[in-house]
Amino acid sequence: MEQANQFSTPIAPVKHFTNPSVAQKQLLREIHCLERQLDRLRVRTDLLDESTLSDYREMIHSRQMILNQLNYNK
Repeated sequence: MEQANQFSTPIAPVKHFTNPSVAQKQLLREIHCLERQLDRLRVRTDLLDESTLSDYREMIHSRQMILNQLNYNK
Protein backbone atom coordinates (compact mmCIF):
# COMPACT_ATOMS: atom_id res chain seq x y z
CA MET A 1 0.00 0.00 0.00
CA GLU A 2 1.11 3.53 -0.73
CA GLN A 3 1.21 6.22 1.90
CA ALA A 4 -0.17 9.69 1.20
CA ASN A 5 2.58 12.28 1.40
CA GLN A 6 1.34 14.41 4.28
CA PHE A 7 -1.31 12.14 5.75
CA SER A 8 -0.84 8.94 7.68
CA THR A 9 -3.91 7.23 6.19
CA PRO A 10 -2.84 4.43 3.82
CA ILE A 11 -4.20 4.63 0.30
CA ALA A 12 -5.09 1.35 -1.35
CA PRO A 13 -4.60 1.01 -5.11
CA VAL A 14 -7.83 1.52 -7.03
CA LYS A 15 -8.67 -1.31 -9.41
CA HIS A 16 -11.56 -3.19 -10.92
CA PHE A 17 -14.10 -0.43 -11.42
CA THR A 18 -16.75 -1.60 -13.85
CA ASN A 19 -16.90 1.90 -15.36
CA PRO A 20 -14.00 4.13 -14.35
CA SER A 21 -15.53 7.21 -15.98
CA VAL A 22 -18.51 6.98 -13.60
CA ALA A 23 -16.15 6.77 -10.63
CA GLN A 24 -14.09 9.68 -11.98
CA LYS A 25 -17.17 11.86 -12.41
CA GLN A 26 -18.34 11.00 -8.90
CA LEU A 27 -14.94 11.82 -7.42
CA LEU A 28 -14.81 15.13 -9.29
CA ARG A 29 -18.28 16.01 -7.98
CA GLU A 30 -17.25 15.14 -4.43
CA ILE A 31 -14.02 17.15 -4.66
CA HIS A 32 -15.90 20.14 -6.04
CA CYS A 33 -18.57 19.88 -3.34
CA LEU A 34 -16.01 19.57 -0.53
CA GLU A 35 -14.05 22.56 -1.86
CA ARG A 36 -17.25 24.65 -1.97
CA GLN A 37 -18.17 23.60 1.57
CA LEU A 38 -14.69 24.50 2.76
CA ASP A 39 -14.90 27.91 1.08
CA ARG A 40 -18.20 28.58 2.84
CA LEU A 41 -16.72 27.49 6.17
CA ARG A 42 -13.74 29.79 5.73
CA VAL A 43 -16.14 32.73 5.66
CA ARG A 44 -17.58 31.60 9.00
CA THR A 45 -14.44 31.64 11.10
CA ASP A 46 -16.51 30.82 14.17
CA LEU A 47 -17.28 27.40 12.61
CA LEU A 48 -13.80 26.64 11.32
CA ASP A 49 -11.14 25.31 13.63
CA GLU A 50 -7.85 23.67 12.69
CA SER A 51 -9.29 20.18 13.09
CA THR A 52 -12.17 20.84 10.69
CA LEU A 53 -9.82 22.45 8.19
CA SER A 54 -7.52 19.43 8.39
CA ASP A 55 -10.44 17.04 7.92
CA TYR A 56 -11.59 18.81 4.76
CA ARG A 57 -8.06 18.91 3.35
CA GLU A 58 -7.68 15.19 3.99
CA MET A 59 -11.04 14.34 2.40
CA ILE A 60 -10.16 16.38 -0.70
CA HIS A 61 -6.65 14.94 -0.84
CA SER A 62 -7.80 11.34 -0.54
CA ARG A 63 -10.30 11.77 -3.39
CA GLN A 64 -7.64 13.43 -5.54
CA MET A 65 -5.29 10.50 -4.92
CA ILE A 66 -7.97 8.00 -5.96
CA LEU A 67 -8.74 10.08 -9.05
CA ASN A 68 -5.05 10.18 -9.94
CA GLN A 69 -4.86 6.40 -9.54
CA LEU A 70 -7.87 5.96 -11.85
CA ASN A 71 -6.26 8.21 -14.45
CA TYR A 72 -3.00 6.30 -14.13
CA ASN A 73 -4.70 2.92 -14.69
CA LYS A 74 -6.27 3.97 -18.02
